[in-house]
Amino acid sequence: MSLLPALSLLVLLTGASEPAWQQVARDDGISVLARTPEGGSVSEVKATTLVDAPAHDVWRVIRDYTNYTKTMPYTEESRVLSSEQEGKITVFYCLVNAPLVDKRDFIIRIRDESDWKEGKGFLKTAWTAATEGAPPERQGVVRVKLNTGYWLLEPREEGKKTFVTYYLYTDPGGSLPKWIADKANKTSVPDVLRAVRKHATAAKK
Repeated sequence: MSLLPALSLLVLLTGASEPAWQQVARDDGISVLARTPEGGSVSEVKATTLVDAPAHDVWRVIRDYTNYTKTMPYTEESRVLSSEQEGKITVFYCLVNAPLVDKRDFIIRIRDESDWKEGKGFLKTAWTAATEGAPPERQGVVRVKLNTGYWLLEPREEGKKTFVTYYLYTDPGGSLPKWIADKANKTSVPDVLRAVRKHATAAKK
């Protein structure tokens, strides 16, 4: 008896249990999708846009971690804690001061997962929350414990433009109600993508 029908059914059932992405906003050339994972209390958020700049210009903005205070919204402090494998692995600390809520900080371990050769393929950086080398928690600052995401850059129009995907799954923590945290995530993701687009196209000029 062949196992293929059973395996096919298993794949179908697994896919069926995964929640579908829903478009929650589309503005300024940015499409925002969201879904709440099984058992989750906040949404995964994914935003996409076409940037009028080559992939490496976008990549430079994303990877310039020490200058996030100049390029990323509400970033008050940013620094690289460690780097391994010639920059393929980076541990990064960031302090965010957004309006109306307590400051948040987080430490993430970032991996370069790019598959890029001679202007073809994709550039990708992905991260998860980290603890190594983490500075002590500060009074009045909420340490974010759940933080997973990625940037995916794909060339378009013979490399002159870049299709950018920014994915984030995070819980700001603290006493912030979950519905407010969820709304904040859906707002901050396109704001960050808009900032990256701005600085990448400025570098092109």
